[in-house]
Amino acid sequence: MCFRRLCFRKFIKMNIYFNSESVATDDNISLHRLLVSKNFVTKTGIAVAVNNTVVGKRDWKSHILKEGDEVLVISATKGG
Repeated sequence: MCFRRLCFRKFIKMNIYFNSESVATDDNISLHRLLVSKNFVTKTGIAVAVNNTVVGKRDWKSHILKEGDEVLVISATKGG
């Protein structure tokens, strides 16, 4: 919507699932932006899947999430 040369972006929310929890987020958010907001981007030893399909780190910025997507982050652990 624009008023007197000022435009305001209408923020549309969508629901996704992040590690089995329902999360409301901006529409058209990238997987990378979601992981930044959840403090996972700088972590090593993680794997990320969207709707049971692994998404490689090089594709995080271009992978746009959709309503109802299920994002799963798995962290590798040491031990035995």
